[in-house]
Amino acid sequence: MQKSFYILIIILLCCMSGQIDAQSKKKFKRNKGTSKREIKKRQQDAFEKDERNAFNPNQPMGARQNDNRDDLLWHGETANTVYNRAGNISLVNPSRYGLKPGLELSSHLFFNYWIPNLYLKKRWRNDQWYVASKHGFYSATPGLNWINHRNYTSILDPAEEIPFILSMKNELMVSRLIMNNERCGRDKPYIIITGGIGVDFGVPFGDSDLQELKGHMLANRSPALTGSGYTAYAKLRADWQMTPILMLGGGFKYFRGDFSGNGALEQNTELQALITPRISVSLGYILSFANYVDTNGTAILPFFDLTYYFGRRQGRQKGLFGKGMR
Repeated sequence: MQKSFYILIIILLCCMSGQIDAQSKKKFKRNKGTSKREIKKRQQDAFEKDERNAFNPNQPMGARQNDNRDDLLWHGETANTVYNRAGNISLVNPSRYGLKPGLELSSHLFFNYWIPNLYLKKRWRNDQWYVASKHGFYSATPGLNWINHRNYTSILDPAEEIPFILSMKNELMVSRLIMNNERCGRDKPYIIITGGIGVDFGVPFGDSDLQELKGHMLANRSPALTGSGYTAYAKLRADWQMTPILMLGGGFKYFRGDFSGNGALEQNTELQALITPRISVSLGYILSFANYVDTNGTAILPFFDLTYYFGRRQGRQKGLFGKGMR
Protein backbone atom coordinates (compact mmCIF):
# COMPACT_ATOMS: atom_id res chain seq x y z
CA MET A 1 0.00 0.00 0.00
CA GLN A 2 2.76 2.42 0.89
CA LYS A 3 4.61 1.47 -2.26
CA SER A 4 1.55 2.23 -4.38
CA PHE A 5 1.19 5.61 -2.68
CA TYR A 6 4.75 6.58 -3.64
CA ILE A 7 4.20 5.54 -7.24
CA LEU A 8 1.05 7.68 -7.40
CA ILE A 9 2.92 10.70 -6.00
CA ILE A 10 5.69 10.29 -8.59
CA ILE A 11 3.15 10.05 -11.44
CA LEU A 12 1.37 13.24 -10.26
CA LEU A 13 4.65 15.14 -9.99
CA CYS A 14 5.64 14.08 -13.52
CA CYS A 15 2.29 15.24 -14.92
CA MET A 16 2.53 18.58 -13.16
CA SER A 17 6.10 19.09 -14.40
CA GLY A 18 5.09 18.35 -18.00
CA GLN A 19 2.16 20.77 -17.80
CA ILE A 20 4.34 23.55 -16.38
CA ASP A 21 6.97 22.97 -19.08
CA ALA A 22 4.34 23.10 -21.83
CA GLN A 23 2.90 26.33 -20.45
CA SER A 24 6.38 27.89 -20.23
CA LYS A 25 7.15 26.98 -23.84
CA LYS A 26 3.80 28.36 -25.00
CA LYS A 27 4.34 31.59 -23.07
CA PHE A 28 7.89 31.89 -24.46
CA LYS A 29 6.64 31.46 -28.02
CA ARG A 30 3.87 33.99 -27.43
CA ASN A 31 6.29 36.53 -25.97
CA LYS A 32 8.77 35.88 -28.75
CA GLY A 33 6.15 36.51 -31.44
CA THR A 34 4.95 39.67 -29.76
CA SER A 35 8.52 40.93 -29.50
CA LYS A 36 9.10 40.49 -33.23
CA ARG A 37 5.92 42.30 -34.10
CA GLU A 38 6.78 45.10 -31.72
CA ILE A 39 10.26 45.49 -33.21
CA LYS A 40 8.84 45.52 -36.73
CA LYS A 41 6.24 48.11 -35.78
CA ARG A 42 8.87 50.34 -34.19
CA GLN A 43 11.07 50.05 -37.26
CA GLN A 44 8.16 50.98 -39.53
CA ASP A 45 7.25 53.97 -37.36
CA ALA A 46 10.84 55.21 -37.42
CA PHE A 47 11.02 54.67 -41.19
CA GLU A 48 7.88 56.72 -41.83
CA LYS A 49 8.85 59.56 -39.50
CA ASP A 50 12.35 60.05 -40.94
CA GLU A 51 12.00 62.99 -43.33
CA ARG A 52 15.59 62.60 -44.50
CA ASN A 53 15.05 59.06 -45.76
CA ALA A 54 15.18 59.36 -49.55
CA PHE A 55 13.77 55.85 -49.99
CA ASN A 56 10.69 56.47 -47.82
CA PRO A 57 7.60 55.99 -50.05
CA ASN A 58 5.56 58.17 -47.71
CA GLN A 59 7.81 61.16 -48.34
CA PRO A 60 7.33 63.19 -51.56
CA MET A 61 10.07 62.47 -54.08
CA GLY A 62 9.42 65.68 -56.02
CA ALA A 63 10.55 67.87 -53.15
CA ARG A 64 11.32 67.83 -49.49
CA GLN A 65 8.48 69.03 -47.31
CA ASN A 66 10.11 72.42 -46.73
CA ASP A 67 11.06 72.80 -50.42
CA ASN A 68 14.65 73.80 -49.57
CA ARG A 69 16.81 73.59 -52.69
CA ASP A 70 20.56 73.22 -53.01
CA ASP A 71 20.85 74.04 -56.73
CA LEU A 72 21.16 77.71 -55.75
CA LEU A 73 24.64 76.86 -54.42
CA TRP A 74 25.68 76.22 -58.02
CA HIS A 75 26.53 79.53 -59.67
CA GLY A 76 25.64 80.09 -63.32
CA GLU A 77 29.36 79.87 -64.13
CA THR A 78 29.56 76.28 -62.85
CA ALA A 79 28.90 73.07 -64.80
CA ASN A 80 25.67 72.12 -63.02
CA THR A 81 22.13 73.03 -64.05
CA VAL A 82 19.10 74.09 -62.05
CA TYR A 83 16.32 71.65 -61.25
CA ASN A 84 13.61 70.75 -63.74
CA ARG A 85 10.92 73.49 -63.87
CA ALA A 86 12.82 75.53 -61.32
CA GLY A 87 15.24 78.41 -61.59
CA ASN A 88 15.92 82.01 -60.64
CA ILE A 89 15.39 85.57 -61.81
CA SER A 90 18.38 87.88 -61.28
CA LEU A 91 19.15 91.50 -62.04
CA VAL A 92 22.74 91.00 -63.21
CA ASN A 93 23.66 87.32 -62.99
CA PRO A 94 22.03 84.95 -65.51
CA SER A 95 18.36 84.19 -64.96
CA ARG A 96 17.96 80.44 -65.34
CA TYR A 97 15.19 77.91 -65.98
CA GLY A 98 15.36 74.11 -65.99
CA LEU A 99 13.77 72.78 -69.17
CA LYS A 100 14.36 69.20 -68.00
CA PRO A 101 16.96 67.42 -65.84
CA GLY A 102 20.39 68.40 -67.14
CA LEU A 103 19.15 71.06 -69.59
CA GLU A 104 18.99 74.74 -68.67
CA LEU A 105 17.91 77.92 -70.46
CA SER A 106 19.43 81.21 -69.31
CA SER A 107 19.59 84.91 -70.14
CA HIS A 108 21.00 88.12 -68.68
CA LEU A 109 17.62 89.83 -68.43
CA PHE A 110 18.95 93.21 -67.32
CA PHE A 111 21.07 93.55 -70.48
CA ASN A 112 18.41 92.38 -72.94
CA TYR A 113 17.43 95.95 -73.83
CA TRP A 114 20.95 96.66 -75.12
CA ILE A 115 22.22 93.14 -75.84
CA PRO A 116 19.45 90.56 -76.42
CA ASN A 117 20.84 87.19 -75.37
CA LEU A 118 19.78 83.57 -74.90
CA TYR A 119 21.87 80.54 -73.88
CA LEU A 120 21.39 76.80 -73.50
CA LYS A 121 23.47 74.73 -71.09
CA LYS A 122 23.66 70.95 -71.38
CA ARG A 123 25.03 68.90 -68.49
CA TRP A 124 26.78 65.79 -69.76
CA ARG A 125 27.94 64.30 -66.46
CA ASN A 126 27.00 64.67 -62.80
CA ASP A 127 28.87 62.74 -60.16
CA GLN A 128 31.99 63.92 -58.35
CA TRP A 129 32.89 65.63 -61.64
CA TYR A 130 30.30 67.73 -63.46
CA VAL A 131 30.75 68.43 -67.19
CA ALA A 132 28.60 70.81 -69.24
CA SER A 133 28.66 72.84 -72.41
CA LYS A 134 27.01 76.19 -73.00
CA HIS A 135 25.91 77.56 -76.35
CA GLY A 136 23.99 80.66 -77.28
CA PHE A 137 23.47 83.82 -79.30
CA TYR A 138 23.46 87.52 -78.52
CA SER A 139 23.49 90.77 -80.45
CA ALA A 140 24.99 94.11 -79.43
CA THR A 141 23.37 96.00 -82.32
CA PRO A 142 20.63 97.68 -80.20
CA GLY A 143 23.20 98.79 -77.64
CA LEU A 144 25.64 100.06 -80.26
CA ASN A 145 22.90 102.12 -81.90
CA TRP A 146 21.89 103.47 -78.48
CA ILE A 147 25.48 104.53 -77.73
CA ASN A 148 25.99 105.99 -81.21
CA HIS A 149 22.82 108.11 -81.12
CA ARG A 150 23.80 109.60 -77.76
CA ASN A 151 27.36 110.37 -78.88
CA TYR A 152 29.04 108.49 -76.06
CA THR A 153 32.45 108.90 -77.66
CA SER A 154 34.16 107.72 -74.47
CA ILE A 155 32.81 104.25 -75.32
CA LEU A 156 32.43 104.17 -79.10
CA ASP A 157 33.79 106.34 -81.91
CA PRO A 158 30.98 107.78 -84.06
CA ALA A 159 29.96 105.30 -86.74
CA GLU A 160 27.90 105.88 -89.86
CA GLU A 161 26.97 102.27 -90.42
CA ILE A 162 26.03 99.79 -87.73
CA PRO A 163 24.78 96.57 -89.30
CA PHE A 164 22.97 93.79 -87.56
CA ILE A 165 25.59 91.72 -85.70
CA LEU A 166 24.97 88.21 -84.47
CA SER A 167 27.41 86.93 -81.86
CA MET A 168 27.78 83.32 -80.78
CA LYS A 169 29.08 81.77 -77.57
CA ASN A 170 30.45 78.26 -77.11
CA GLU A 171 31.88 77.16 -73.76
CA LEU A 172 32.98 73.93 -72.11
CA MET A 173 33.16 73.80 -68.31
CA VAL A 174 34.09 71.21 -65.69
CA SER A 175 33.25 71.40 -61.97
CA ARG A 176 34.53 69.32 -59.07
CA LEU A 177 32.55 69.29 -55.85
CA ILE A 178 33.53 68.41 -52.31
CA MET A 179 30.48 67.22 -50.38
CA ASN A 180 29.44 67.31 -46.78
CA ASN A 181 29.10 64.03 -44.90
CA GLU A 182 25.31 63.83 -44.93
CA ARG A 183 22.67 61.17 -45.33
CA CYS A 184 22.00 59.23 -48.51
CA GLY A 185 20.50 61.35 -51.26
CA ARG A 186 20.87 64.64 -49.38
CA ASP A 187 24.51 65.54 -49.96
CA LYS A 188 25.19 69.25 -50.32
CA PRO A 189 28.22 70.89 -51.88
CA TYR A 190 30.71 72.47 -49.56
CA ILE A 191 33.32 73.70 -52.05
CA ILE A 192 32.91 73.76 -55.84
CA ILE A 193 35.90 74.26 -58.15
CA THR A 194 35.18 75.11 -61.80
CA GLY A 195 37.40 75.45 -64.85
CA GLY A 196 36.37 76.27 -68.38
CA ILE A 197 37.33 77.45 -71.85
CA GLY A 198 35.23 79.25 -74.42
CA VAL A 199 35.17 81.40 -77.51
CA ASP A 200 32.83 84.19 -78.64
CA PHE A 201 32.75 85.50 -82.19
CA GLY A 202 30.50 87.89 -84.06
CA VAL A 203 29.28 88.00 -87.64
CA PRO A 204 28.16 91.35 -89.21
CA PHE A 205 25.36 91.22 -91.76
CA GLY A 206 26.36 94.21 -93.85
CA ASP A 207 29.09 96.84 -94.10
CA SER A 208 30.47 98.24 -90.88
CA ASP A 209 32.88 100.99 -89.85
CA LEU A 210 32.75 100.15 -86.15
CA GLN A 211 35.91 100.57 -84.12
CA GLU A 212 36.98 98.85 -80.92
CA LEU A 213 34.93 99.67 -77.84
CA LYS A 214 36.75 101.65 -75.16
CA GLY A 215 37.01 100.74 -71.50
CA HIS A 216 37.56 97.69 -69.36
CA MET A 217 35.10 94.82 -69.71
CA LEU A 218 34.26 96.24 -73.17
CA ALA A 219 37.51 96.33 -75.16
CA ASN A 220 38.32 92.67 -74.50
CA ARG A 221 34.79 91.72 -75.62
CA SER A 222 34.80 94.07 -78.62
CA PRO A 223 35.61 91.57 -81.39
CA ALA A 224 32.48 89.54 -80.67
CA LEU A 225 30.31 92.58 -79.91
CA THR A 226 31.26 94.55 -83.04
CA GLY A 227 31.56 91.55 -85.36
CA SER A 228 35.23 92.21 -86.05
CA GLY A 229 36.82 88.96 -84.82
CA TYR A 230 36.84 86.59 -81.90
CA THR A 231 37.53 86.53 -78.18
CA ALA A 232 38.72 83.32 -76.50
CA TYR A 233 38.89 82.91 -72.75
CA ALA A 234 39.82 80.52 -69.97
CA LYS A 235 38.37 80.68 -66.46
CA LEU A 236 38.96 79.25 -63.00
CA ARG A 237 36.39 79.69 -60.25
CA ALA A 238 35.73 78.56 -56.67
CA ASP A 239 32.47 78.68 -54.67
CA TRP A 240 32.38 78.09 -50.92
CA GLN A 241 29.30 77.54 -48.78
CA MET A 242 30.43 79.28 -45.61
CA THR A 243 27.13 78.77 -43.73
CA PRO A 244 23.68 77.48 -44.80
CA ILE A 245 22.74 81.05 -45.80
CA LEU A 246 26.07 82.55 -46.85
CA MET A 247 28.09 81.73 -49.99
CA LEU A 248 31.38 83.19 -51.19
CA GLY A 249 32.50 82.83 -54.79
CA GLY A 250 35.06 84.25 -57.14
CA GLY A 251 37.66 83.51 -59.74
CA PHE A 252 39.79 84.58 -62.67
CA LYS A 253 39.04 84.88 -66.37
CA TYR A 254 41.72 85.45 -68.99
CA PHE A 255 40.77 86.86 -72.41
CA ARG A 256 42.74 86.51 -75.62
CA GLY A 257 41.73 87.90 -79.00
CA ASP A 258 41.71 90.61 -81.66
CA PHE A 259 41.69 93.64 -79.35
CA SER A 260 44.33 96.10 -78.23
CA GLY A 261 46.90 94.42 -76.03
CA ASN A 262 45.58 91.01 -77.19
CA GLY A 263 45.15 89.92 -73.58
CA ALA A 264 43.18 90.88 -70.47
CA LEU A 265 42.70 89.41 -66.99
CA GLU A 266 39.61 89.80 -64.83
CA GLN A 267 39.21 88.83 -61.17
CA ASN A 268 35.81 88.82 -59.51
CA THR A 269 34.57 88.16 -55.98
CA GLU A 270 30.96 87.82 -54.89
CA LEU A 271 29.36 87.37 -51.45
CA GLN A 272 25.81 86.01 -51.58
CA ALA A 273 23.40 85.91 -48.63
CA LEU A 274 19.98 84.30 -48.45
CA ILE A 275 17.66 86.78 -46.75
CA THR A 276 14.69 84.38 -47.21
CA PRO A 277 14.58 80.82 -48.59
CA ARG A 278 13.69 82.30 -52.00
CA ILE A 279 15.52 85.65 -52.12
CA SER A 280 19.23 86.38 -52.02
CA VAL A 281 21.33 89.52 -52.23
CA SER A 282 24.88 89.62 -53.62
CA LEU A 283 27.71 92.14 -53.25
CA GLY A 284 31.07 92.06 -54.95
CA TYR A 285 33.42 93.55 -57.50
CA ILE A 286 35.12 92.87 -60.86
CA LEU A 287 38.77 93.86 -61.19
CA SER A 288 40.29 94.18 -64.67
CA PHE A 289 43.94 94.22 -65.78
CA ALA A 290 44.89 94.92 -69.41
CA ASN A 291 47.37 96.77 -71.60
CA TYR A 292 44.79 98.78 -73.49
CA VAL A 293 45.68 101.67 -75.81
CA ASP A 294 42.89 104.10 -74.91
CA THR A 295 42.39 103.52 -71.20
CA ASN A 296 44.20 102.78 -67.95
CA GLY A 297 45.68 99.37 -67.31
CA THR A 298 43.51 98.69 -64.21
CA ALA A 299 39.87 99.25 -63.37
CA ILE A 300 37.43 98.06 -60.74
CA LEU A 301 33.66 97.77 -61.05
CA PRO A 302 31.38 97.29 -58.01
CA PHE A 303 28.79 94.54 -58.22
CA PHE A 304 25.28 94.21 -56.81
CA ASP A 305 22.61 91.63 -57.55
CA LEU A 306 19.20 90.59 -56.27
CA THR A 307 17.88 87.10 -57.05
CA TYR A 308 14.50 85.42 -56.65
CA TYR A 309 14.33 81.59 -56.72
CA PHE A 310 11.24 79.71 -57.85
CA GLY A 311 10.21 76.08 -58.33
CA ARG A 312 10.67 73.04 -56.12
CA ARG A 313 13.47 70.70 -55.28
CA GLN A 314 13.43 67.57 -57.42
CA GLY A 315 14.04 64.00 -56.23
CA ARG A 316 17.37 62.29 -55.73
CA GLN A 317 20.11 63.50 -58.05
CA LYS A 318 21.95 60.27 -57.34
CA GLY A 319 20.61 56.85 -58.14
CA LEU A 320 21.55 53.58 -56.49
CA PHE A 321 25.27 52.81 -56.20
CA GLY A 322 26.11 56.51 -56.66
CA LYS A 323 25.23 56.67 -60.35
CA GLY A 324 24.06 60.02 -61.65
CA MET A 325 20.45 60.29 -62.77
CA ARG A 326 19.88 61.84 -66.18
